[in-house]
Formats: sequence, C-alpha cells, structure tokens
Amino acid sequence: MILPRLRDDVQLSAHVEGEEQYLVLHDPFGVADGPIMLHADMFEVLAACDGQTTLADLAYAAGVDPEGPEIRRVELFIRQIQQLGYLEGADADQRRLQVEQAWHSLPTRPMACADATYPSDPQEFARFCRDELGIVQQKGQAPSRGDDGSYPPAVALIPHIDFRVAPRVYGEAFNAIASSPASLVVMIGTSHYWSDHPVVVARRPFDTPLGPLPVIDHALAIPEADIAHKPEHSLELHAVALKYLWPDRDLAILPVLVTSSIFEEGALETWADRIRSAVEGSGREAIWLISGDLAHIGPKFGDALHAHELLPAVHTADERLISALIQADVERYHQAVHTLDNVYRICGHAPTVLALNCRRPGKGHLLQYDVWDDAETESAVTFASIVWQ
Repeated sequence: MILPRLRDDVQLSAHVEGEEQYLVLHDPFGVADGPIMLHADMFEVLAACDGQTTLADLAYAAGVDPEGPEIRRVELFIRQIQQLGYLEGADADQRRLQVEQAWHSLPTRPMACADATYPSDPQEFARFCRDELGIVQQKGQAPSRGDDGSYPPAVALIPHIDFRVAPRVYGEAFNAIASSPASLVVMIGTSHYWSDHPVVVARRPFDTPLGPLPVIDHALAIPEADIAHKPEHSLELHAVALKYLWPDRDLAILPVLVTSSIFEEGALETWADRIRSAVEGSGREAIWLISGDLAHIGPKFGDALHAHELLPAVHTADERLISALIQADVERYHQAVHTLDNVYRICGHAPTVLALNCRRPGKGHLLQYDVWDDAETESAVTFASIVWQ
C-alpha cells in the first residue's frame, strides 16, 4: 500500500499538554472533518504520507514485520484520516466537490471570523467597534477636503492581526481614513490559504454584522479560485470595520487576495493594469486599503530561536521597510524584503507591492508600529499602520 499524500492545504500546528506533544490538523476550507489532534507517536507516519512511501518502506525503516500488528495499526490510522478528508484521494475529492458546490450556491460571502474575533450580533458589534476598537462612526458622505484644507488619505496600510490583539491600532487607522469621500474601497490583502493564482478577486457581497457590502461589477473573477475567500480573514476584518465606519454610505468594495505568485514574470504589471481598469470603469471614487502585517517570528512560524532573541534584528529590518513605505518607494521596500529572502515572513509584502503599483501615492505617514508578543508560543508578529495622500 502506497501512503496517500497529505493535502497541501491542510494546516499543521504544534500543541503541548504537560509533557505530551501533539500535532493539530486543520482544514481551513472545511473539506476535512475536524480539526483533529495527533499524538507525537504518529508524526513520522504523517511525514511519510507523500504519495510515494509504502507500508513496506515504513516497516523496513522501523525494523518490524510488514504483516505485523504495528503496521496494521498504521494502516488503520491512514484509512481513518483518509476517510476524514485529510489525504489526497477519492474521499477528499468527493468532499471537496460538495464543499465547492455549497460555496458557489451562496448569494454572499459569509463571515468566517464572527463570534471569534468580533461579535456577530449587530448591537454587540457596534459596541465593540465603538468601545473596544475606538472607531468613530461617520454619518453621510464626507467632504473631499478636511476642515484644514487637507486631502484625505488615498491609500492606507492596516494590519489584519486579530482585533483583540491590537484594538487601538485598528481604531486609529480607520479614524484616519474616515474623512475620505470614497464610495469604493479597493481591499487588497494577503492570501493565507490559497497559492494557485497570483490574484483572486471576489465576486459576491461580503456579509457583515451590519449587513452586506456589495462588490462592484468586474471581469476579474476566477470561478474555480473564488473559494480562496471562504476562510480568509485578511479582507473580512477590514470589511466589517468599514461597514461600521460608514454605515449609511453608498459604499462598494473590490476584494482582492494576493499570493506570492504576483512576483512571477509579468503578473504584477498585468494585474495592476486590470485592477486599475476595473476601478476606473466603476465610476466611483476609490480609496485603496492594504491588509498586511509585518514579521512573523518564533517557533510557531518555524524558527528555531524564540521571538525575544530575534526581535532586535526584526525591529531594524522593519524600520527599513517602514522608511521605504513612508517615502512611497515600493521598489526599495520590495528589495528590502527580497534581500533578506523574506526570512521574517512579511505577510503584507505581496498586497503592499500590488496596491502601490496600482495607485502610486505621495509620501506616507506612520500612524503606529507595534508587536504582538505571544508568550505561550514564544513567538511574535509585528505590524504597522500607514496612510498616504
């Protein structure tokens, strides 16, 4: 028996209880049941699920009888997780088909983070945005200039880290764009779970606790990739905050997910042109919202060192990135990430480069820079909010 390959889109994370180590398997698209937790005893078996290794290979490596009870238990385990949908094969294919059919039948994109990151109840959500995030709600259409004659931001970088980790960072950022007269928000964010296409643009309205946000008509959708938006939080967090910020505005969105494939030859220029054309064709005044965090470091993200050991170097690297961004020097920003081979996992890299190639703003202003230090996993995430005129 050849061991089926573990599906590429299954997420793996470590979990420790006392002195016992576990591996958690989670399918963000909901194809597989779960999540499920596996004991450390099964790590090597799961690693062998590559579509090439056989049960006989495992028996030989372990020095046990290929027909013995140890291998029979392994075979039973493999069949169980295959039936649950975690391994490639007919079971996963059938499950995926059902999930995709259900997804494509929905009239709107459902909330994935409700009642986890923010409340789904409209009144509770409004209270959360007002009291916890500190967003000042704006009624009606804003003037094209501020009271002091200044123009509102044209582009903003806002994190997509959990609201509860950085509430006031979100509040200050959304308050900074509140004076914009925009009737279209081009939301360009990181694709965490999909990598098959450079860009995936949603076609359906986004549900929020305060009602749906419509999407402008466009010809950018890739139907088979639309499910990339199903589990994605990077645009959802911005969408729900926007609906609270501008509750009665004639507002539409263009939700764009970006993968690292955007850096393949010709992709950046092609997609920047296509997105600009869609925005211009809408006839709406647009503000561009980038959804991205900065560094992801520590054991949780694959580093051998703990976050506190890496943070001094990370802060220096982040300063270079932020300096380039404030100058609206997208090439210098891209090279700064590329020079380090993205060793700090800048998850806002791709959407930032795409957005700043679509809409070339003037100089920017740093609102906040902060760190989420996750003591439990000895890992950390850095993030910043920036606005450009």
